[in-house]
This record gives sequence, C-alpha cells and structure tokens, in this order.
Amino acid sequence: MEEFNQLWNEVKTQLADTLPAGASMLLSRVELRNIENGVALITAQSKFVLDSIKDYKTVIENLLSVKTGENITVSIEVSTDTKVSEVKTQNKESINISQKKETTAKNPTLNPKYTLDNFIEGENSDIAFRAAQVIAMNPGNNPFNPCLIYGGVGLGKTHLLQAIGNYIYANHPDMNIVYVTAESFTNEFIASFGNKESNNKFKKTYRFADVLLIDDIHFLQKKESTQEELFHTFVQLYNDNKQIVFTCDRPITELTDITDRLRTRFSSGLNVDLRPPKYEVRVAIAKQKNKEQNLDIPDNVLDYICQAVRTNVRDLEGALITISGVAKLIGTKATIEMAKEQLKNMVVEQVTINANYSINDVFTATANYFNVSLVDMKGASRSKNIKIPRQIAIYIAYNYGHFTQSDIGKYLNKDHTSVRYSVQQVESLLEIDENTRKTVDAINRIISENSK
Repeated sequence: MEEFNQLWNEVKTQLADTLPAGASMLLSRVELRNIENGVALITAQSKFVLDSIKDYKTVIENLLSVKTGENITVSIEVSTDTKVSEVKTQNKESINISQKKETTAKNPTLNPKYTLDNFIEGENSDIAFRAAQVIAMNPGNNPFNPCLIYGGVGLGKTHLLQAIGNYIYANHPDMNIVYVTAESFTNEFIASFGNKESNNKFKKTYRFADVLLIDDIHFLQKKESTQEELFHTFVQLYNDNKQIVFTCDRPITELTDITDRLRTRFSSGLNVDLRPPKYEVRVAIAKQKNKEQNLDIPDNVLDYICQAVRTNVRDLEGALITISGVAKLIGTKATIEMAKEQLKNMVVEQVTINANYSINDVFTATANYFNVSLVDMKGASRSKNIKIPRQIAIYIAYNYGHFTQSDIGKYLNKDHTSVRYSVQQVESLLEIDENTRKTVDAINRIISENSK
C-alpha cells in the first residue's frame, strides 16, 4: 500500500501543475488502492468526487502508464469506507446543528435536498456547476471569491447556492455558514433599527460568517440603507478571506438602483449564468425526479413532457407531479393523452422539438411575423422595431433550434457575447411579459409547421 501511496503522490504532484484549481482539490479526495493486471483501482470519497474526477481519467491513465512502464487502465469507484463515514458525518452534522442553535445567533438554514451530487449538470449549467465545486471544496481560498450566479426563475440558482453550503457544512461543521435571502437580510436589518443590542447582533451574524450565501440580490434594488449595510459586510468578509456567493435573476449590469460601489463588488469576482436546460438535460432531470419521488411515469410520457416543457426545472417538476398525481387519483398509468390535457392548462411552452430547420428559417419566420426585412434583421440596426425581433429570433434559435451561440454569431457576423446578451434580454422579458411569451410560442408554431 505504501508503494501505491508514493506513486499516487507523485502523480498528484505532477497533475497539480497542469490541472485547474478545482481538479487539484479533487485529487486530495481520491486514493490509488492497487494496480492489478494493468487496471489501477482509484477510490473517491463520494459520488460527487467520482463524477468530477472522471473528466481527468485519461490524463491519470497516461501518467500512471509512464511511471509504471505498463499500459494502465483506470477504474474509479466510491470508497466503501467513505459510505460508512458519510453516515457518521450525517449523524454528527445533526448533532452539530442542534448544538449551534443553542450557542450561535445565526445557523445554516439549508435544505438538505440540495446537494452537488444530485444537481444534474448540462451545457446550460456546466460553468456554474464547476465553479460551485471549486468553491465548496476550498471556501474562501479559491479564484472565485466573490461569485455571482445569475439566471431566470427555476433554473437551479438556489439549488447550487445551498448545495455549496451543504457540502461545506458536511466537511467543515465548525465553519459558520450563513444562508439568507436578500429579502430576509433586508427584513432583519430593518428590525435591528433603533436597538443597539439588536443591531450588534445583526452585524455579528453576518460580518463574522465564514461563508455568506445570499439568494436573490435583485431584491435589494432601491433599498439604499440595506445596500450600505451589505457593502460594509462584504468589505469585512472579503478582507478576511471569507467566502461570498450571491444569486441574481439577471446579470449585475442589468440591475437598476444599485449603488456603483456595491455593483463593483458584485462584479469583481466570477459571474456565471444558468440557462434553460436543453432536451437531454431535461430528460435526465425528469428521470431523476421520477425515480426519487416514485412518480411512476412511463418513459414515453416523460419524453413527451420534456419536449413540451422548455421553460425551467421548476415548471418541469410541476408538470411531472401534476401528471403523476392525476394518474394516481384516477387509478391508472400516466399516458401521453393525459399529459397533453394537463399541460394545456399550465404556463409552459408546448412546442415539439424539430431540428429540420436552419438558423435562416428561424430569422425568416421571425421577420415575417414582425413584418420587417430579413436584411435589416441580419444587419446592425439598433432601432427598437428591428432589435426586439432580432433578439427574439436569437433566443428561439438558441433555446429551441439548439444552435450554439457561435453558430448564431457567425450567421449574424457578431461575437458570442452579443448573442448571449440577446438571449438574456428575452429571458428577462419572458418572466414578466405575457405578450413576449405568446410571441415566442406563435413563432415556434410557425417554424414547426413550415419545417414539416
């Protein structure tokens, strides 16, 4: 075993100089158990670590092959020792939580269902998820401090935020982790006015946190006194190398009525976005929910639901629960006909996936719908009657046509940042404007009909 430890330490040292910070941290939670018949058995401390380290399997195989002089294949498993220790950790965690409730002013209010293990990563969330991994494994001492995760309703911001807290709390139960919504932060701050003891207690709660997780900072708009308090809290925590993570429903640049110095602090670290999940990710999420919650929905019905519900994870889960509930109430299996009937009463976008069209088809249909020139749509005009149709066409091409931002950028002769901005603009409108939702649905139906 000592021989394997030495070999693995050499591999880790070499990898640490070439892999990203997050990967280097992962290696400390992985062990080389043995090498037999050309197969190296590597054990990970959890499924989360196992899934993450798989990305570097080939690199590890190459290094081991060079160092041993054999053609090595790597097999990665979750450590059986870890499975036992995880149960002990959970029991210890519950004890620590109850103890902290008696001895501290603020305790983690984390939902245990939100973990990094059960977050399904896709192209829509890969960067945000990777950042969450790095932060969770080395809070306060990583390149991503502060971190802002932004995106529309129901896309997983709260899941990732609380998953970071849950992972840190499970591995560092001595850390003071504070999770709060911006609304609760505001209410607590207001309640502390005029009372020195309450105000000191409030400041102690937040300014002495090891990890501060604040959800929905867009709520702070127009609340100048609360922003002032958060600014001072931010400065103290940042100077003390404490971890700070925020979520917001839009990019920080789009928030109004936020002081410049607080906006600067928000944007000084990593800003990453979550987008609506694409079909494959929706299927993976639906299957996970179906299994976890014993919804008993057949695969063909799951597939239909995932094609119909394209807005966000929350709507997808709501559709699954509704259809499962109806099926159980009438004592039958869920069917596609049942799903069609139920979904028409929900605020979801019911558009069949159809890949038999081009980006030009999307822009042509959108131009015709708005009665504007396709040439103008592809041009540089910034007038409102051209800009809005262009942004909607970009949104549809990206989210429904499954074309990449680079593909759309090449079509319009624009860079991918302009494309991303347009997608975000329409996403924000879809949350608050029924007419925009109807317009997107209508254009999608036209494209679908034209491409049959």
